[in-house]
Amino acid sequence: MILRTITSLTTVLLLAGFEVLPQVPTASKQTYPAVIKDSADRRAKAEREWRRMLDSYGVPQTPPDLYPITNTPRSLLGVSDGIKLLSGNPAPGTETFALREAMKAFIDRWRELLAIDPASISLIGADVSGDTERLTYRQANYAHPLAGNFGEMVAVVSRDGRLMQLDDRFVPAVDLPLKPSIDRDAAAKKVVGRTFSYRDIAGREQRTQIAEPGEVGVKRLVILPIEKGDAVEVRLAWEVVAGRSLSWTVYLDAITGEDVRVIQNFQT
Repeated sequence: MILRTITSLTTVLLLAGFEVLPQVPTASKQTYPAVIKDSADRRAKAEREWRRMLDSYGVPQTPPDLYPITNTPRSLLGVSDGIKLLSGNPAPGTETFALREAMKAFIDRWRELLAIDPASISLIGADVSGDTERLTYRQANYAHPLAGNFGEMVAVVSRDGRLMQLDDRFVPAVDLPLKPSIDRDAAAKKVVGRTFSYRDIAGREQRTQIAEPGEVGVKRLVILPIEKGDAVEVRLAWEVVAGRSLSWTVYLDAITGEDVRVIQNFQT
């Protein structure tokens, strides 16, 4: 009966010349972008896990150096001799495998401190320099790759099995739309005609306009966390490269269409 009344009212309004706008749910707009707020509970938990970790490895207590908001370890400041991950020396020829397995076990054991499920990360880089190896892990628990300054953890491990440095930029997983509201072509068109400014080697301001569609390339959809005050906004964004010899990377929100970040891809 209620549905019939609403339908009849709509018909009357249309006949009278009124425009009837479709009813669009607003809940998704109200909760987008997703926001990760600083939390006293999260920080207390991280500090507790930090103390437990140092105790378990026999390391003297020192205050943790944590990132704001995410409360993940920013460094091993104060841990002068590192954290010994290997109890003995690996057999000759197995050092690399042993170090990586020891780091894998460390991540699994201290997942609460590192704020990540070990099953949702991957090792994307291993660079040897002298007596240390720099391991880079990428977060992969979102539907699209993370961009910007978040989503990676770097661990520096010595050849004798000590964790010497730790920089953890993982972010908690939050609910986001899986598909864009702004399609790829629309994202490209938003950049055509834009003017970018930069300073040349003499410090003079120069301006370049993106005049043709051929100067714009839409690379991919990404998850873009952006730190704002005491919170981190997490957005679904198009990663767009504008320009040829001089280029900029523009991140366009794939839901709202707004320009959320611009990076200059050259140095002057």
